[in-house]
Amino acid sequence: MTDSRATSSPRPGSPVVDSATTARIQRRRTIAAIVAGTVIEWYDFALYGLAAALVFAPLYFPGAGSLGGVLAALGTFAVGLGVRPLGGLVFAHFGDRLGRKPMMLVTLILMGVSTTLIGALPTADAIGIWAPVLLVLLRCVQGAGAGAEFAGAITMVAERSDSRRGALSASYPSAAIYIGTGIATVAFTALSAMPEEAFLAWGWRLPFLASAVIVVVAAYLRLRVAETTAFQKARQSGEAERAPVLQVFRHHGRHVLCAMGVFSFILPWYYVVQVFVLSYVIDTLGVPSQQALLGLLATTFLTIPALLGFGRLADRVGRKPVLVFGALFGIAFPFPMFWLLETRSPWLVGLAMLLGIGIVQGATVGTSGAMLAEIFPTRFRWSGIAVSREIPAALIGGTAPLVAAALLAWTGHEPWSVAGYLMLLSVVGLISILAMPETLRPTGPAEL
Repeated sequence: MTDSRATSSPRPGSPVVDSATTARIQRRRTIAAIVAGTVIEWYDFALYGLAAALVFAPLYFPGAGSLGGVLAALGTFAVGLGVRPLGGLVFAHFGDRLGRKPMMLVTLILMGVSTTLIGALPTADAIGIWAPVLLVLLRCVQGAGAGAEFAGAITMVAERSDSRRGALSASYPSAAIYIGTGIATVAFTALSAMPEEAFLAWGWRLPFLASAVIVVVAAYLRLRVAETTAFQKARQSGEAERAPVLQVFRHHGRHVLCAMGVFSFILPWYYVVQVFVLSYVIDTLGVPSQQALLGLLATTFLTIPALLGFGRLADRVGRKPVLVFGALFGIAFPFPMFWLLETRSPWLVGLAMLLGIGIVQGATVGTSGAMLAEIFPTRFRWSGIAVSREIPAALIGGTAPLVAAALLAWTGHEPWSVAGYLMLLSVVGLISILAMPETLRPTGPAEL
């Protein structure tokens, strides 16, 4: 008797279904793993910023005086931003040569281990000068890992997605920025309500030590993700570049310059609203700090659906229309933003923060990531995104709060100069966006 199962032919279309199912599973795993890692990146970065402002001065720079200690502590925060481009270029180089998966594991571990060790670092009272030295060293390691993490996240997500959902997919790691920042803010704010002596002695360390747990979860998720098919094909065909960063400038120099212009508009908006505006409404306008922090926290979480919504829109109408809208809003909104802030109304202050971050960041971060991933070919995609983003992040984004504060002081605490600064950067962004190509195609990016 013949076994009908041996002689029956496969059902039409079953291999396609299996392939589609496998791709869908890998896409979901990739997004989950990338989101977890990006949450770690910005959780760690936000924690350090909060600790630098509140506890590092007396613990690690006690001999510098009150003002000197604060400046030294904030200086270590700036060091992390300065190291980001170097870390981004180094890890992107190896990510384009050796693979996305191993380098994304390395950057995740660097971020998590350095943050955990900061939480366990003895103070200056215990080990003297070695305390600030080790703090700066760990901050440099943290910054180097963070500099590669976001560009690698966009690269892996893009190589798992097609053009029909590319901007939405790129919006997931962008949304994870706000998840990480929000969790860090909630945790640190809650612990800071402890008695001051206990908080300075051990309370501030708990969120840093908790990073180890999140890293283990994120590493497990990333280990379950396969290397992207696009990179495997590039390596098998011998297309992997020996010097990917040089090839970025050789073949896409104009696109890199335009992308730097785009991020020179996007990133300062984030830092000005998150750092400068918070300081301005508390110190200059006299808004109670608790109300201002609650407004910023609400803005942080409400930006997440805005990012995803604009990502879906960019997958329907194209990358450039959404980016142009974000830049036009950035040109039009600075003066109304300060008008809203000057009302001192908690609701209107919160609305100003929400529009300043939710619209500008929502329309631009994920959409620009998708555009860059579609412009740069596989063989130097990670390097292209890292160069385009991390250099303006360090030079213009990280210095934006300082520039805004200097402009405010120069004009006698009149905010029109800061509004003009944001408008100028938004004009630069608009010009750069108009010079970029539209990358949304019905059949997907030119090369994956």
